[in-house]
Amino acid sequence: MDLYQGVMYESYRAHVRPEASPNVLILSARHGFIDPRDVIAPYDQRMTTQRADEILADLPAFAASADWPTQVGKVLLAGGKEYRRVMRAALVRQYGALPLTVHETTGGIGTQRSQLGTFLDGLPSVFRDQIGQHANGTPIYRSYGWIEAGSIATLLYRAAPALPARQARVLSVFNGPSGPTADVEVEEFVRGRAKICPRWVSVADLHPSTEESA
Repeated sequence: MDLYQGVMYESYRAHVRPEASPNVLILSARHGFIDPRDVIAPYDQRMTTQRADEILADLPAFAASADWPTQVGKVLLAGGKEYRRVMRAALVRQYGALPLTVHETTGGIGTQRSQLGTFLDGLPSVFRDQIGQHANGTPIYRSYGWIEAGSIATLLYRAAPALPARQARVLSVFNGPSGPTADVEVEEFVRGRAKICPRWVSVADLHPSTEESA
């Protein structure tokens, strides 16, 4: 990924968010499908129609070195028409058919950069690093988006804006009945005394805090 300096890669770096980064496979005119972490030497080779035909003629070999996801969701094929032609064929080979949620960049390079940026901006945050599960089998994770176990966040209930903001320590996150939920500890005042109380709160009610976690 660091080697490529084209404008589409510039757009990718400008829009990708750590908490919502997609699985990426790179189609190289020299190497075929490769992973972003692979180490390769600089090269100068274009994806001409002839080169695309050569890759398609030996697609299993050119796709074998990539780490293809077991399951796919929303997919964007970003690149020129010959790149996208090879990408479509590789998806069909890998998954038996084109996934229903495949989109492609089209138009001039400026339009394609905008389409890539829109795709990346619209990706939702994901749960990461499973650390357990609830009794009903719901997985428990260490982090979701910017929220991470052990961090301090500001809790401000959207349904009760009159309540003062308070600091909450995140213990874990999970996908609850109402969406992404955080298991937190909050300081409450009970009969005039401060008490640490456990709460399940929507992650939408949590905001970044400048307070250092202990």
